Amino acid sequence: MTTSSPSSDAGLEQIPVEHVAGVGPAKARALRDLGIASVHDLLHHYPFRYEDLRPLPFEAFPPNGRVTAQAVVETPPRLRWHGRRSVLTAGLRVDDRHRILGVWFNQHYLKPKLTEGTVVTVTGRWEAAARRIIVSQTEWGIHADGHRAFTPVYHAGQGITSSQVEACVRQALHQFADQLQERLPQELRDKYRLVSHAQALRWIHAPASAEQLRQARRRLAFEEFFLFQLQLQWFRKQRQARHPGEARPVPDDAWPRFTAALPARMTGAQQRACAEILQDLRSERAMTRLLQGDVGSGKTWVALWAAYAVHRAGAQSALMAPTEILAEQHAAEAERRLGPLGMRVCLLTGSVPDKERQARLRAIEAGDVHLVVGTHALLTESVRFAQLGLVITDEQHRFGVAQRALLRSKGRAPDVLMMSATPIPRTLALAVYGDLDVSMLNERPPGRQPVDTVWVRPEKEAEVLRRVRQALARGEQAYIVAPLVEDSDKSAELASATQLYERFREELAGFTVGLLHGRMSPRDKDQVMRSFASGETQVLVSTTVIEVGIDVPNATVMVIYHAERFGLAQLHQLRGRVGRGQARSLCILVSDATTEMAQARLKTLCETEDGFLIAEKDLELRGPGEVFGIRQSGLPEFTVGDLARDLRMMEVARDEARSLVESRDFWLMPAYAPLRTMLVEQSGAERVET
Repeated sequence: MTTSSPSSDAGLEQIPVEHVAGVGPAKARALRDLGIASVHDLLHHYPFRYEDLRPLPFEAFPPNGRVTAQAVVETPPRLRWHGRRSVLTAGLRVDDRHRILGVWFNQHYLKPKLTEGTVVTVTGRWEAAARRIIVSQTEWGIHADGHRAFTPVYHAGQGITSSQVEACVRQALHQFADQLQERLPQELRDKYRLVSHAQALRWIHAPASAEQLRQARRRLAFEEFFLFQLQLQWFRKQRQARHPGEARPVPDDAWPRFTAALPARMTGAQQRACAEILQDLRSERAMTRLLQGDVGSGKTWVALWAAYAVHRAGAQSALMAPTEILAEQHAAEAERRLGPLGMRVCLLTGSVPDKERQARLRAIEAGDVHLVVGTHALLTESVRFAQLGLVITDEQHRFGVAQRALLRSKGRAPDVLMMSATPIPRTLALAVYGDLDVSMLNERPPGRQPVDTVWVRPEKEAEVLRRVRQALARGEQAYIVAPLVEDSDKSAELASATQLYERFREELAGFTVGLLHGRMSPRDKDQVMRSFASGETQVLVSTTVIEVGIDVPNATVMVIYHAERFGLAQLHQLRGRVGRGQARSLCILVSDATTEMAQARLKTLCETEDGFLIAEKDLELRGPGEVFGIRQSGLPEFTVGDLARDLRMMEVARDEARSLVESRDFWLMPAYAPLRTMLVEQSGAERVET
């Protein structure tokens, strides 16, 4: 996915940076090395931090740290030389009563100006014990309120300093600010009290106060989010035009009949998701909905409701899962819940014998099968539907765009429901799936057992073994997870899966221990997983291939070695493999984590089982790119907007963009011409189609 720049000023994008006064060939080369080739690039090269130069009273000085103080030179300066290094010192009086020592290294040229009685504003490192300030910046005269309160600091590079970049930006603003194009509609700016784009740029580069800086960031962040969401909603509208869909006449008694057949009451989140799906199905637009739920949140029942509703409207459904075992589990649950309601469910995987497969294919094509559950086998040309009305993909990120599109093409205008068991923060969901409708399951179904999570150091491994043996003695099962398949010189300190397998076979003599890793053939992996699922294997030593796609209610212990090597979301997914039965479960994180971030991750996992809270913490700790993977997901990089904290702003931007794209005025009124032009230019950009 590509995004437009924060404000694509077509004219300024064509003006080389050399047109800024004071930018010669050498400076232009240095700016280009920073990715700054045009005047537009320079004006949108924002500071990455600010030095707060507001003078502090002496009582507010930190014990040690950077401060700015307004003072009077009280004693004549003294200059000393140590080789080529100069040290200039002078007595300063702060607040008319506190005496401190000012120290200037290699600034001997300031001596003539530091005369007794001179008022100076000094910035530098305050050393409370020595009662002195190591001065890095000196200004003369009374520091006017707000004047140069925040000094911008820019990313610099070879041949150019931050202050030189600042000078170039200031000159560019002076020359070209009046040519900046305003992209946000006036009514939107008035509605949210946003300053103009030009004003925001002036304030972001040279804020005179904290309020100016806040307003500049607020305007530019909203603009980034709004223009991005406008593109998403434009793509959404294009997709709806290509796949118009049809209203499905789901009868009113479908919902009470479905819920009456369930063994337990749905959670409020499940009921909301089902209501949203019903509304989608009855509308004339094709449903394109993402169902995002934590481990064990009940996504399967919601998906089965969608299939039942489509069946009652006279169409078939297909549910595609990434593994045979997961497909079998879905098919078994569908048969239990939908069979009594008159639905015929069939399983279609690569393991189905050919004779049986042919019989099932004929039944599907004849319309005698109402829900087909399968793996990639559903994509083969031989699978034909009488009337495919709904396509469901579980763990949707495990399937490619072409695969999902191929399954959808087997119907005339099928509705689409995608499921994901990887919770991501709502801001990321809006950014990555902003052109989709998203339903979130954030409640634990009744009866779901909590999982106790503990973090132990490697030297306490004997306790780990004791807890595993206790569970096995009760007839329960355990997972042992390692980050590597086998030992390597590069990561010799890590416990590998093969090494742990050999150790646990010895330590747990009398119990059956299996090994599972990604380098095994699909057939061998399937065999190992089936053996564990049946209870024949009691301990499964594995890499992260068990993160999804295996449901063993009898497994109650999860041990994760070198847990600091995993992300929070991945640790949470691994933990989700236990706690699926009636017995209380335990997750043990074995780690000698020393870094602050690694320790914060492990503590978070021990404190909560809420996948969405964990995802928010992961976003806060690592940033959106690390959490979601920018290249893989198409997650945009926002320059000013912060996905970790600007949830409300992203939601407002999405709602405003959707409302605008749906309005007739947007396509007719001249005021929106710049935005329409931007969308037309962007329509040729790469876009992942769901």
